[in-house]
Parts: sequence; structure tokens; C-alpha cells
Amino acid sequence: MQNETEYKQRFSRIVADYQGLIFSVAYAICGNSSDAWDLTQDVFVKAWQTENFLHKDFKQKAWLVKVARNEALKRKRSFKTRLNYLLRYCGFEDSTETSEIEERLMRSEQVAKLKTLLQTFEEDEIEIITLRFSAEMSYKEIAETMEIKIGTVMSRLARLKKKLGQSFEEEEI
Repeated sequence: MQNETEYKQRFSRIVADYQGLIFSVAYAICGNSSDAWDLTQDVFVKAWQTENFLHKDFKQKAWLVKVARNEALKRKRSFKTRLNYLLRYCGFEDSTETSEIEERLMRSEQVAKLKTLLQTFEEDEIEIITLRFSAEMSYKEIAETMEIKIGTVMSRLARLKKKLGQSFEEEEI
């Protein structure tokens, strides 16, 4: 019984330590706080069910971020979720009705410009920006999560920063 109690306490500490990060990763990708909380819970349920999760050599943070990323990407694929993701960048965070979202998008010229700009980015580009600036992950953590080399992470981020700067100058957003 002591072992089970100790296991639960260790798991609770990990949840407390990483819940904000996992929510942040999920929210940055799916753009909806309700979905992000659901995903956060799902990630920790999967962690609880993973046999070696609390083993000392298991990289809990990297595993949690990777699972959160993958689950969020799955959820993001729906039309409504993609619109909510765009709204997060446009300041319409409280909108949940698809028709309301579409009306607001049509009314705003800046939103149209922003949407055009975001469409020029590849999904992996948006993901790498999200992991770096929203989840505040290091280059090494991003490399491990995306399963790419650290040099690739660094060069992609440098290229994206330049691309963003040029796009904002051209679009005058």
C-alpha cells in the first residue's frame, strides 16, 4: 500500500509541475482553451496508463510534450478548430460559434491579411514557433519533440523570424 501511495504522490507532483506546460502546448496548437484542457487531461491519463512513466530514466517532460503535440495536431484538423486557432491570433478569443467566427473574419481586413500571412507558413513552421515561444522550450527540447536535429531547429527559427519580419513589413500589419 505504501508503494501505491508513493506512486500517486510522485505522479501528482509531475502533474503539478507540467500541467501548465502541457496546457500551453495544447492551447498553442489547437487554439481553444476547452480543447486544451481536455487534451491536458487526456495526456495525463495516458501517462498514468504508461507502465514505465515514473521510472527514473523515463523522460517525462519530453514524453508529455510529444503526446500533447500529437493529440493537439489530431484535434486541430477539424474546420472549426482551425478557425478558433486563427482567432487566437486575431483577438476574437471568446467566439465559439462557427457562423460568428466566419462573420468576424469577413468583416476584418486585418484578419484577412493575417490569415493570408499564416497560410504561407507550413504546419511544421507554426509548430516550431509555438514550441519555442508559447511553450518556451529550448532548442534541444524542440529537437527531441519534433525528432529533428538541433541545428535544424536553430536554422528554421532564424529563417522564420526573418520571414515574419519581411511579411509584416510588406503587409504593414
